[in-house]
Amino acid sequence: MTSAAAAPPGRRPGRLLRALSTAEAVTGSVLLAVIGLLTLLQAVQRYLPSGGWVWTGELARFAFVWLTFAMSGYLAARDGHIALKLVDIVAGPRLLRLVGIVANVTVAIVCLNLLYEAWVLVMEDDGQTSPALGMPMRFFYLIPLAGLLLTIVRSVVAIFRPEPEMDEPGPADETHPTHEADET
Repeated sequence: MTSAAAAPPGRRPGRLLRALSTAEAVTGSVLLAVIGLLTLLQAVQRYLPSGGWVWTGELARFAFVWLTFAMSGYLAARDGHIALKLVDIVAGPRLLRLVGIVANVTVAIVCLNLLYEAWVLVMEDDGQTSPALGMPMRFFYLIPLAGLLLTIVRSVVAIFRPEPEMDEPGPADETHPTHEADET
């Protein structure tokens, strides 16, 4: 027995935001795969007679930091960031909207400050390199810079469009939007 149900909470983002979400998800998936492969490589190296590659641990740690910043905008757009759900339960719709606006403005301001600092670190060539890879540290800060910029964009969008984004529904989701209970 099917019943008419309200549309699930959330919004379908525009084409540009969907492309941005896809790029963020792909970047996060690649970084997660890199972390997993490098960690596996480190474990295998323990059983090899020759010495291990020190750069694998360093690159895995860098990828973890990059993953954190690369996915922050994606999670903010889907209401997947850290939040106090007590406010959602206690507050009415108007207060909840005000709290959401204040939270998104605060996130945007903090990320704007961090973006400035990341910009300074990218533009400043102090000659510092990572110990094992020899990578210039200014390159290390490029992904956090992009992640902070995308988080600012997502926070500003959320101020004007407060509903969290939804992932694209699959073909089964479009034909059966609600879970039907079997009655036997």
